[in-house]
Amino acid sequence: MAEYIVSLVVEKLANQLIEEAVSLSKVHNQVEWIEAELRRMQCFLKDADAKQDRDARVRNWVADIREVAFDTDDFIDIYVQKTAGQREKGIFKRYSYLFFSSKLVSRSKVNRQINRIKTKIHEISDSRSTYGIENIGRKGEGATSAVSELQERRRSSPHPFEEDIIGLEDDVSILEAQLIHGESRRSVVSIIGMAGLGKTTLAKMVYHNNDIKKHFDCCAWVCVSQEYRAEEVLRDLAKKLMGFGKAELEKMHKEDLAEELSKYLNKRRYIIVLDDIWKKQVWDNLKEAFPDSNNGSRIMFTTRFKDVAIHADPRIPPHELSLLDDEDSWELLSRKVSLEWNSVTSLPPWTEEIGKQIVNKCGGLPLAIVVVGGLLSRREASYGEWLKFLQSVHWQLTQDPIQCADILALSYFDLPFYLKPCFLYFGLFPEDFEISARRLILLWVAEGFVLPRGQEPLEDVSEDYLEELVGRSMVQVATRKSNGRIKTCRVHDVLREFAIMKAKEDRFLDVIYGEIGSMRTLTRGRRLAIHFTFPPAKNTATKLRSLLCFDLNEPIMIQVKRFKLLRVLDLEGTHISKLDSAIGKLVHLRYLGLSGTWLKKLPSSVRYLSNLQTLDLRSTLVNPFPAEIFKLQQLKHLYFSDLQQMVLIPPTTTTYLPNLQTLTGLYFSEVSSSKMEDCLNKLTTLRELGLHGHLFIQKEHLEKWIFNSKSLESLKLNAARFQSEDITYEAIPQWDFSSLTHLYKLHLTGSMGKMPDIHCFPTNLTELSLTGSLLMEDPMGKLEKLRSLRVLKLKRAAYLGREITCSSGGFPQLQLLKLSFMNVVERWRIEEGAMRNLRELEIVECKQLKIVPRGLWPVPSLRSLKLGFMPGHVGLKMQERQGEHWYRIEHVLPI
Repeated sequence: MAEYIVSLVVEKLANQLIEEAVSLSKVHNQVEWIEAELRRMQCFLKDADAKQDRDARVRNWVADIREVAFDTDDFIDIYVQKTAGQREKGIFKRYSYLFFSSKLVSRSKVNRQINRIKTKIHEISDSRSTYGIENIGRKGEGATSAVSELQERRRSSPHPFEEDIIGLEDDVSILEAQLIHGESRRSVVSIIGMAGLGKTTLAKMVYHNNDIKKHFDCCAWVCVSQEYRAEEVLRDLAKKLMGFGKAELEKMHKEDLAEELSKYLNKRRYIIVLDDIWKKQVWDNLKEAFPDSNNGSRIMFTTRFKDVAIHADPRIPPHELSLLDDEDSWELLSRKVSLEWNSVTSLPPWTEEIGKQIVNKCGGLPLAIVVVGGLLSRREASYGEWLKFLQSVHWQLTQDPIQCADILALSYFDLPFYLKPCFLYFGLFPEDFEISARRLILLWVAEGFVLPRGQEPLEDVSEDYLEELVGRSMVQVATRKSNGRIKTCRVHDVLREFAIMKAKEDRFLDVIYGEIGSMRTLTRGRRLAIHFTFPPAKNTATKLRSLLCFDLNEPIMIQVKRFKLLRVLDLEGTHISKLDSAIGKLVHLRYLGLSGTWLKKLPSSVRYLSNLQTLDLRSTLVNPFPAEIFKLQQLKHLYFSDLQQMVLIPPTTTTYLPNLQTLTGLYFSEVSSSKMEDCLNKLTTLRELGLHGHLFIQKEHLEKWIFNSKSLESLKLNAARFQSEDITYEAIPQWDFSSLTHLYKLHLTGSMGKMPDIHCFPTNLTELSLTGSLLMEDPMGKLEKLRSLRVLKLKRAAYLGREITCSSGGFPQLQLLKLSFMNVVERWRIEEGAMRNLRELEIVECKQLKIVPRGLWPVPSLRSLKLGFMPGHVGLKMQERQGEHWYRIEHVLPI
């Protein structure tokens, strides 16, 4: 983590100070010296981060580097904040403000601050030899590190186990079928999942299965782990499979071992288990030893990393383990406690009530449940003791690091430095909180976590970071969008507690849970999350970089002057009666989240937020919107309120927003404005656009603007009908969207008159929503020809006819279909071969609808049927799985 902090400060020094301090050679040289020293320290930090948990000397040394990096960061941000304030007052000109004017900060004060930092850096450099830690970064020292000790302790063996196994029976059956009845080629079957989920346990169950033993001629188990040598793995295999002795093995090189193993296995049907794979290179280094004789031989992986599994065999989807449900979790805990208590009967009756609450805190993670069971078994067998334990389950898990916390820590230590702050950031969000991926991605960008990759937008790089954390089994996907991207995500409670613990150690963040007493535990973190109640003033707030509030119980007034260095202010869902006009003094602010705050007015001082990237005003009452927004040249994402008709009135100047990527909630009134047209024509960098109001009367101008936005990926139009001289114009113009090649999501709300021709839609369209379209012609005939469409929603009188038909071969990629509030439709015909990939069907308030003549039987892929506000007798028959036509949908689970 210290590596990230130092790298961030180094980049600041290089980009922000050195470039602007050229006029003062003395200060310039000093700043350059600090940058160079921090760069040298950065070289040692990667290895030091892994060692610090087991060596107090290293831990203190890393902490010292972190503190001097923080001091340097504070110095930079405070100085920029002060000079920006002076520039606002017009005291000096553009190029003479940095380290120069005595009217700002005296040169002597600047020198004192720089000298203090230099002195600290000298002391840190000298302390390496004083404390005997010069060998950080040298090869050969890794064996003593915390990571190596953990790996050695976790090395698995193929021997049978005595643990109680719960909830893996179906997984065993699936894997057994893959191993025995799969393709004849040699294939790799992988088990993936987060730490502690039971991957190795499942692999052992399969490995010792009698049918597996009978099917394969030979078998072997090797634990690879994080630090491995291909030669040692091959020697282990040669010893187990071929019976080679130690002396013979030591004479053989890697190539010889691979050749001998390949010859031995060539005429045999084999199964090899490679447990705990961490890197793609493992397979690349070992695969030559495993011949493909087209006889059904198998390699079985266990790994935390999805990309490792896919790299080894892209043709077989990895088997992803799930968390235990509540029932299995309680059974596992009760068995563990019974075993420890040597109980031959069931546990006392009172244990179930409190025990189920305890396992709920474990979130279905078998490792956590087993550890908790061991801890409980050593406590007094009384309701009171178990109740006390319930209050501190997560803390108890962190206090037993050998069994739980350190195993989770292996995944954290393996993260590249740029992902460590992204993972720790999850500690700011409440327990069991489903996090919007878009919100998280923009927050990471605003925090400065995301490293540039050529010309690629930082938001895309940030999204890749999230996918990488998911692929490393550290973050769980809750929902995905129609194009496959993550929509919402969450982190397991045990991992969240680990993130909070680690982040507090590194002064990365603090969390206040609405209790005054919790203020005493603050560690002067750079980021603060407040849950439930806003705390009283505290001096440490002056150096906060981020403030996030969740579920506050009462209206608040943020005193901005306490948070001068903020980069992120996220108040989503918090009731704010008024926003401090001093908000304009937060010159470092990148993210201002006001969604759901019910704020009525935005101060005009926002025009001074020159670094603002995201402004979120959804579900607020802000109106009118100040034209000063056009002064925010760094603004990328602008979300207008969906509760107000927010008409944007451009300024008289030619200023526009050159970096704007997202613009939603913009309202168009009946009165056209030439200024508005000029302004819109300059906003051509958009990727997401949402408009509502009287769109038809500005049809030509909007058409030109939208189709000049070639990067547009998501378009939502919510249009009202316009009537003039007894002529009613359709709300949605008949536009041709085919030129928008990046457009994958299209939502159209408003009357259309007729369905556009198929060639008017983008070829890559994956999600289409039609609401209130008032179509008289069955839209399915055209829509089913959209070859890439995955999600289709027809809502609120989208179609006014009585019958719809899905033809054979139509909707080849459709996975989700929603029909809602279409009470005119009576008959739905589904032909054989229609919607062959449909997974989810949702029908809401379609009271006349009958599926004929064969029901849903022609759609065997359907796995979920949701019914809402349907006639009572229909819902009852569905729930009871009865009725004369039940056979037509009986293959659908669940309902």
